Amino acid sequence: MEEKRIILYGRPACVMVPPVLNTLERAGAPYEYVDIYSVSEARERVREINLGNESVPTLVFPDGSTLTEPSAGQLQAKLQSLGYEIRSPTLIEWLQNILQHPIVLAAGALCIAIGMISETDWILFVGVVVLGLALLVGRLRVS
Repeated sequence: MEEKRIILYGRPACVMVPPVLNTLERAGAPYEYVDIYSVSEARERVREINLGNESVPTLVFPDGSTLTEPSAGQLQAKLQSLGYEIRSPTLIEWLQNILQHPIVLAAGALCIAIGMISETDWILFVGVVVLGLALLVGRLRVS
């Protein structure tokens, strides 16, 4: 018998999709990602669920229930109610979630827009943070 999958509707530019994907993966929940920009039927389904809006991420669970733009707590509670145990994120996963958070991205964009820092400086800053944490957890060794 085939295991029922969670359907995750999203689009490539949505900053809320990666943290949802991360949570699904940490829970070991089977899912299928569907890009609403590539699949017109998916776009229509999302509009149907969300009263005409193309709000993503939208998740459809095997029991027919849905969540739209869920908070981390809402998604974790739903997955736990379905019997999934969510492992704690690794340091790298935690860092990825922080760096992909809409507030961090908005702060970076604002700093660039007002000329506080350049795009290159922002990328360098993020790179240094990632490198520092990688060294900290021993994932990378410098000789």
